[in-house]
Formats: sequence, structure tokens, C-alpha cells
Amino acid sequence: MTLNGKIILKGVGLHSGKECELVIEPYETDEILMNELPLKDFNFTGTNRGSDYVFKDGSRIKTCEHVLSALTGMGIWSGVKLTVKGGEMPALDGCGRILSDEISKSPLKIPNKIKALEISSPVIVFSEDRKRFVAAFPYDHLHVTYTVEYDFIGTQIFDYDHSPENYYENISRARTFAMLSDIEYLRSHGMALGGSLDNAIVVGEKIQASGGLHWPNEFVRHKVLDLIGDLAALGKPLNAHIIAVRAGHELHLKLAEELKKSYGRVGY
Repeated sequence: MTLNGKIILKGVGLHSGKECELVIEPYETDEILMNELPLKDFNFTGTNRGSDYVFKDGSRIKTCEHVLSALTGMGIWSGVKLTVKGGEMPALDGCGRILSDEISKSPLKIPNKIKALEISSPVIVFSEDRKRFVAAFPYDHLHVTYTVEYDFIGTQIFDYDHSPENYYENISRARTFAMLSDIEYLRSHGMALGGSLDNAIVVGEKIQASGGLHWPNEFVRHKVLDLIGDLAALGKPLNAHIIAVRAGHELHLKLAEELKKSYGRVGY
């Protein structure tokens, strides 16, 4: 699918706290462009705090994962241009629901079908201590099994079978979260300056969430949302069974990089 109407979204950046703007509009292209560059042509870097898309000159667009998750999670892989002002995606609701709603309201048309990346053998990436990993196994569509483990949250496992409808109903409302014990450190290092209970869940001995949790396992669902957004770095859908254990943006993007290496950066 491709977008058939312009969407303009404004708000503070999650980390910068500064006003940012995102314009998504139809464009004659067989891929997704962001500030005129195809997603697959960016360099990218991730930490546990977000995923940045990096231009060749070193400039970057920060925290792209939620917007790209909503866009590709709702089935849009071509025919659109994203223009980001302010150096960071607007945080919006800290998940993908606002953009998913906008996409749902916009008329859609079907372009030439974007062929998904098919893999023929497993691709696995580990953290340095080998206690965390993400693996992709051959499969006929995207399926995700994700496990997280956090203090105060415990262990959560979520099994997700991808479709735009399933994404909208079961993933798009899952909000980002931060540990209360980390917030002072993050803000002293110029991060989470735009974070609030309007766009994040705060986890401590007590869980603070505007309106309460959307699901008891909202945390692991959000990690699935992040993964889908990070895999947009491939520039096309992926058919694979993804198994992720205690992973995050860095490993998600490492997997994307390994898939590019294994299946070629051009014409893969």
C-alpha cells in the first residue's frame, strides 16, 4: 500500500525536548524516502534509547523507530516521502497509534507490489556478553517471538503474527517506557527531555501510565513495535520468524545490517 494524502505531525522530540515536525506525503518512488534519501541507503545506529538514521555527512535524524514502525506496520513500503524538521521525530504518543490512525483515515491505493526479503538460512546476532540475541529464521511471512526481562516488570513473552490489522489492534498502542531510576541520568546526559506520561510509561516500584496500562504485557508488545520499526532499515518487508531475547535497538539494527550483508545492499 502507499499513502494517498499528506499527513503533518508536530510535537516535541522524545530526547531533545525541542519542537519537531514530520510531513509524510505521496511521492513517485518505489520505496520510502526520508529527507530525500531511501531508507536502505542510510547508515543507522541504535542504543537502548532509540534508533538514529545517519547521513553520509554525519548528521542524523533521531528516534525514528516509532514512526517507521507505524508506517511499515500498517503496510506502507513505497510511494511516500518523509520530511523531518528539528533533527528528531516528534514523540507524539510514544507508540504508533496516532500515525496508524492517520494512515487508517487516509485513502490508500495499491502500487506495484514490493517484494519481501526472503532468507534461506538463519541469521543470528548476539550482545557482547552473549546473554541477549536476535535471530531470523526462514519463514513465509513475518512472525515475532519476543522475550523481555526487567526489574519490577519481570519476564514477559509475546508471540506476534504480522499483518497490518494485527499490528493496529495489538501493537500500535504499546508505549515506550523508562525505569524511574534511569530518568535523572538520562536527563543529565541530554536525553528524555521531552518524555512525559503523555508519551511514556515510567516503571519503578509503582508503574505510572496515563490511563493505566493498555495491556498487562504492554512492555514486551512495545519491544515488538520497536523491532518492526528498526527492521524498516532494510527498505523492504522481511519474511522471517524473528526470535528476540532481552534485545533492543542495537541488536535489532545489527540484525538488519547482517541481513544486508548476507543478501546484498543492492537489489537484494
